[in-house]
Amino acid sequence: MHPVSLLIVSCFLFSVLAVLIKFTSLLIHPIEQAFFRNILGVLLLLPFFLKQNSFINKKSNLKFLFLRGFFGGITMILIFTSYSMIPISQAIAISFSTPLFIYFGSIFFFSETLDKQKTFLMIIGFILTIIITRPDLEVQIGTILALVSSITHAIAGLLVKKISKSESVFTLMFSLVILMTPITFIPSIFVWENPMNSLTLSLLISIAIIATFGNYFWTKAISLSKLTNLMPFDFSKLIFASILSFLFFDEKIDFVTSLCGTGLIICNTIMAKKIKNEKI
Repeated sequence: MHPVSLLIVSCFLFSVLAVLIKFTSLLIHPIEQAFFRNILGVLLLLPFFLKQNSFINKKSNLKFLFLRGFFGGITMILIFTSYSMIPISQAIAISFSTPLFIYFGSIFFFSETLDKQKTFLMIIGFILTIIITRPDLEVQIGTILALVSSITHAIAGLLVKKISKSESVFTLMFSLVILMTPITFIPSIFVWENPMNSLTLSLLISIAIIATFGNYFWTKAISLSKLTNLMPFDFSKLIFASILSFLFFDEKIDFVTSLCGTGLIICNTIMAKKIKNEKI
C-alpha cells in the first residue's frame, strides 16, 4: 500500500475518532478517555507483543521512544480536552498547523531538501483550511490546548521519523501506548468518573480500536516515505471531517467550503503527480 494511501486512511480514522471523542465527552472526562484509549490499546496489541522475538533493535533508540511516548501522551491529553471545549471544526483547523511544524522541522533536523513547490502547496493548503473552517479568533483555553497539541504532535512525529528506519512499526506503536498509559493515568485520577455502563464502554472500546488502527497507518506511512512528501495530504482530514460533521451534526457544507475543498484536492493532486516518480 502506497504511503500516501496509508496516510489518507489514517486521516479518515482520526476524523471518525474526533467525532467519537466529542460525543463520549458528554459521558466521561476526556482525560479519562485518553487513559482508557491507551490501556485498551495495550490489551489490543499485547497478543502481538508476546509473539515478538525481540522488541527493540537498538538500545540507543530507547531515549527517543521515551520522548515520543511523553510527547504523545501530552498530545493526547491536550487534543482530547480541546475536542470537548471547542467545535471539532475549529480543533481540526488548528491541527492542520501540525504538517507545517513537521515539514519545516524535518528540513531543519533531517536536512530534507526545501522544495519550493511543496512549500507553496503547504501554505496554500493551510490558508484554504482556515478559510473553510473560519474558526472563531477569540482566544479560548480549548484553542490554546489545540495549538500546543499541534506542536507536541509534530515533535512526536519527528521522533518517529528519527527511529523508524531501525525499529518496526509494531515497536513504535506498542511502546507508544505502554508509555502513554501512565502519562494519561496520573491526571485522570483527579477527574475520574465510573465508566461502567454499556454505552460508555462501547464508545471507549471503539475509540481504542479506531485510534490503534489510525496510529498504525500513520506510523507505517511516515516510516516509508519522506515527511515532506506526506504532510500535504494530511489536509484530507478536512474533507472527511466536513462529511462527518454534516452526517452527525447536521452542519451544512456551504459554497466557500466546497470551493476551498476543491482547491485542496487540486493541491493534493498536483503533489501526487510530483512525488509519483520520486524515490520513496
